[in-house]
Amino acid sequence: MNPAMHSPGESLLINPAGVRVLVVDDEEFLRFIVREWLEQAGYSVDEACDGNDALRKLEIRGVRYDLLLTDIRMPGMDGITLLGEWAKRCPSTAGVVMSANTELDTAVSALKMGACDYITKPFNGDVLLITLENALRKKDLERQVEDYRLNLEKKVKEQTDVINLMYVRSIDAMVKALEAKDHYTRGHAQRVTIYSVATAREMGVPESDVEDLRRAAVLHDLGKIGVRESVLNKPGKLDKEEFEEVVRHPEISVSILEPIPFFHPLLPAILHHHEQFNGRGYPGGLAGEEIPLASRIMAVADTFDAMTSTRAYRTALPMDVAAEEIRRCSGTQFDPDIAHYFLSCQPRIRIPGDIFLPDAADRETPKYFRS
Repeated sequence: MNPAMHSPGESLLINPAGVRVLVVDDEEFLRFIVREWLEQAGYSVDEACDGNDALRKLEIRGVRYDLLLTDIRMPGMDGITLLGEWAKRCPSTAGVVMSANTELDTAVSALKMGACDYITKPFNGDVLLITLENALRKKDLERQVEDYRLNLEKKVKEQTDVINLMYVRSIDAMVKALEAKDHYTRGHAQRVTIYSVATAREMGVPESDVEDLRRAAVLHDLGKIGVRESVLNKPGKLDKEEFEEVVRHPEISVSILEPIPFFHPLLPAILHHHEQFNGRGYPGGLAGEEIPLASRIMAVADTFDAMTSTRAYRTALPMDVAAEEIRRCSGTQFDPDIAHYFLSCQPRIRIPGDIFLPDAADRETPKYFRS
């Protein structure tokens, strides 16, 4: 229990009513005297003859003690060991050690192990009561500080969550603005996310990594908002300058997201989602496992959705043709293991009703339908 404390401007005395104390000493007479003093002051007192006896009382009786008053030198388990074991079971208990004058170094060691105070033998009742009050007050202040810290951390987390939500909503608005700018990509980010997450789960990727992949996939083409609409929607082949403008979009995505710490874990996956397994992709020319796993997964999902969607320069390919192209490019453009897992789960993937279907799905067999 938490003893009733007075505010700093009031009396320094602690109300001992309901405060439970366990006195641990191998000298029965000393335990008797200490118990008399404490009970007269209003404390509730139990006794133990050594450290092992104290732990047995704690475990068998299940009593929560507010204060542990223990001698240092005892047969069996000594007071220092008892403090350490007790702290593991009841860290909220205030500890006070009793020691002879020649044992002050040991008493200091006890303080380092979590004891709140020490008292040297012989002592009188007034000194004992003041020492216990100080120990209880110190433990209560520690609890208040810990409660404040936890409450502060909770408030900081709540505010951080609100700020992050604002960032996510702002970026989501930018994604929607991109889709409005390039109507050929309606639903592209959402479908790539669905394909990527399904592939990752087929591979057995840990769920925490799947969540990062999901967020990265939603934002993977954000940088295209910095590409001219005339280039995005050009019906013919891009010239060199136009192509260079398009291939900068992963870096533009990173430059948009980098000032926001919440998005930092996603940046490598977004930056490298156009790398190729054979090292011929962009922007870094990375190869094989140099490419982040999330990027390798998104590369397959992104290409499949692009092939099955109508673009300004071509109509959508049928689903089976696109799947065959993924298979053909396995080991060159795509990680062969990831391509295998994607092709394995792809026929089972369903697109929710609030997301645009890829254009090819409208002409496909009934196995491609909404959930």
